[in-house]
Amino acid sequence: MLEASTRQIEVFRMVMRLGSANRAAAALHVSQPAVTQILQQLELRSELKLFDRPKGKLMPTPEAHALMEEVERVYEGLETVQRKIMALRSHEDAVLRIGSLHAMAASVIPWALTEFQRSYPRTRCLLSVDSSIALRDALFQGAVDLAFLGDEADTGGLVSSVFYEVPAVCVMPAAHPLARRPQLGAADLRDIALVGLAASDPAQRRLEAAFAQAGIQPRFVIETPYSATQCSLVLAGAGLAVTNPLVAREYVAMGLRCVHFVAGVSFRALLAFKPRQAQSGAAQEFVALCRRYLSNGLPAGPVPDTP
Repeated sequence: MLEASTRQIEVFRMVMRLGSANRAAAALHVSQPAVTQILQQLELRSELKLFDRPKGKLMPTPEAHALMEEVERVYEGLETVQRKIMALRSHEDAVLRIGSLHAMAASVIPWALTEFQRSYPRTRCLLSVDSSIALRDALFQGAVDLAFLGDEADTGGLVSSVFYEVPAVCVMPAAHPLARRPQLGAADLRDIALVGLAASDPAQRRLEAAFAQAGIQPRFVIETPYSATQCSLVLAGAGLAVTNPLVAREYVAMGLRCVHFVAGVSFRALLAFKPRQAQSGAAQEFVALCRRYLSNGLPAGPVPDTP
């Protein structure tokens, strides 16, 4: 037995749905004799009698009805595939799962996600904010599609790159005497109450090394794991802080002042993916938006008072 062709199945289905060769021919934009010939070829190839032909009419046999049930199931499957293709094109029902360290979640990501939703309104975004260790595990487990990690993260087995490296700023309330300085160094913070990051934070270790190199014993009065908390404490008057400029710029409108810190302290973040995992167009666009936001500039020098 030879296999039936796609064209033969298409013609058979149209005849079964419309009830006659003439109507099927009109729907398929072919002649009625062509439809009759194709049906005969299908019967020959399948070795089945699909139609009785009393007085030239087509009367489906039980075999034709049984075959039609299977044909319809196939076409329903094809229509489902087509709908899925259209949904993927429009990102309908898609989910983008993002993992982030706190600094990115408190600065770049809210703006990038907002812009992303304007372009991909049907894509649901899941944002997980956690430690680099937890986010690394989430990547390997497939719980997130991409992750922004701290530079202390173990990226073995991952595809990773430096996403940003930015010089630190010293932040203070607008009324502080140092707020109008163009830049500050370790010596300028001698005997000043400071809000530091956790001792395990790489940026904090770099800051403490800068103080040691300058021969200064810093006076850290509060320790916190987050740059955002540093900024809030500074605004409340708890002290000054050397912090991540990406986070600090989110607090400028509240009265925070950012001054370049010239002691060689920087903040870094890594972008990581699971190896051998292709990234969706949505994921690539989201990363591009994050990069665009980074390029918009960082707080530099003293910021004038808002009138």
